[in-house]
Amino acid sequence: LSMFKQIGEILIWSEDYKRLADWYREIFHLKAVEELSHPQDTGILFEFPGGKPWLWVGKHSEISGKNKDPLRIMINIRVESVDAAFEYLKNKGVEFIAEPFKAPVSESYFATFYDLDRNVLQIIGPK
Repeated sequence: LSMFKQIGEILIWSEDYKRLADWYREIFHLKAVEELSHPQDTGILFEFPGGKPWLWVGKHSEISGKNKDPLRIMINIRVESVDAAFEYLKNKGVEFIAEPFKAPVSESYFATFYDLDRNVLQIIGPK
């Protein structure tokens, strides 16, 4: 019996959380589940169509500027077609690190890109 059940939310902190949250909402068509503006807890909680984990984009007093170590953590987002999602994101002006490529050990494809704060995300799925 494990006391650790699942990842509940992914938290992304930003100096300008509203700008970053608007980017996530627009790019991924996310539904805001909750918005908090408490002095010690400010941000927006988003839900992907597939459910959890949810994505929290919030303000943090210790965060300023863009991510200085963006490759340390990547968020993978499952898609129906990496090529189609890549074209959609490219047309939205998203900055890519790696265009679609096949994974070396599976049949999955990936493409890697930055959000506005230079956090790294990947889309993953069939070609």
